[in-house]
Amino acid sequence: MNRGGDVRAKRAAAAAFAIAALGGITAGISDLVGVDTFPSLSGIGLALALLGTGFGLVAWAKYVGFDEHAVEQRERLTMTDEERDVLTEQLEESRQELGRRGVLTGLFVVALGSLGVALVGPVGSLDSQASGDRQHTRWRKGVRLATSDGVPVPADTERFDQLITVFPADALTADDSQVVLVRVRPELLKQRTIAGGALDGWIAYSKICTHAGCSVGLFGIDSRPPIELRELVCPCHQSVFDPLDGARPIGGPATRALPQLPLGRDDEGMLIALSDFDQPVGPIAWDEG
Repeated sequence: MNRGGDVRAKRAAAAAFAIAALGGITAGISDLVGVDTFPSLSGIGLALALLGTGFGLVAWAKYVGFDEHAVEQRERLTMTDEERDVLTEQLEESRQELGRRGVLTGLFVVALGSLGVALVGPVGSLDSQASGDRQHTRWRKGVRLATSDGVPVPADTERFDQLITVFPADALTADDSQVVLVRVRPELLKQRTIAGGALDGWIAYSKICTHAGCSVGLFGIDSRPPIELRELVCPCHQSVFDPLDGARPIGGPATRALPQLPLGRDDEGMLIALSDFDQPVGPIAWDEG
């Protein structure tokens, strides 16, 4: 047997399990403190926990010697004094070996437990980030509509049939508050769209698709007579909404209209929100899990 190789493999396994335990504990502490405070520690800790556990198992397998085959020929059942001494020595070595493997087993259990702790944050993050916040976004009365670079939108802009994405001017990174803003000729709008908060042909809807939460980012136009069509389209699963009629779904898997944002104009002539959306944003399924 290769004693030197076994010792090296044992030490490598022990070191790997210790590193895995340290990584798991680091990731767990990072998740408890908050990923916004330490955004990289959680990922680094989880990586160390996974890599350490995997490497330790490989090293441990080599140390145990699962691939070793030993064949001993059957001989007489009597033993000489020398053979008894050898057997006693082998039994003592086996007892010590079991004790050393117990240490490795303990380290492996600790590493595995730490890995479970490290996975709490990532597994928990699989839930919708918008869950619990669907009823309330960053829109409120008086907040200006602004592009992603913070430029407000003048209400008198001659921008017809062009889609732009806007955010609350004081929350440009709020994903749950992103809005698709379009201006059409006012006479094209249905009455319920006007009642929902349209202003001089300006209409604003949540950009979050009500089917699966993707971004509604396409605006299709067909101005051929006798009927002019305007359509908001989600490219993920081809849900289609009618912006002229309260963004009701007219195609694809979505079954609920996009929430509408009521619009107004401030003293400087900029577009503002008059309140939050008229209904929760995103798919209903986000709150069903």
